[in-house]
Amino acid sequence: MSFDDEWERAKARAMGDGPARMRLNQLVAAGGGSGGTLLARRDDLGRVGHAAYELHGGLRAAGGHAKVNSKAAGAELTTDHFATGAALTKVADTWQSQVDTLLEACAHISDHLDYSTKRYGNEDATIATGLHDVHKRLMTPSRIAEYYH
Repeated sequence: MSFDDEWERAKARAMGDGPARMRLNQLVAAGGGSGGTLLARRDDLGRVGHAAYELHGGLRAAGGHAKVNSKAAGAELTTDHFATGAALTKVADTWQSQVDTLLEACAHISDHLDYSTKRYGNEDATIATGLHDVHKRLMTPSRIAEYYH
């Protein structure tokens, strides 16, 4: 069987009994979802930020320990005229550069999540206290849309 024949059969199977239709994924009209609300849970963001903070602290301690010992060993080997002393010192410098990069990334993640949590909290407060109708009910986007129909 040729490729063209297989292709035609595959297209026929995909078409089924009727013409091809586009189907969009969406929430079920009744009984599902959270009403389309975007939620940024502080506890979720906080856990990830805390993990990044703890990784930063542990890596700083371990990275510093490795740097001190490796550089000392490299210096001692160089003093004793071993060629591996310079190589070990270079490895220690490369290691420290990579540790510093990772430390910076962890700090950035932790700081960004702290900032995001605070900003989303402020946004939520602004929205919650922002727009109310005459009956002091919060004007959600769906309630605002009712006024335009």
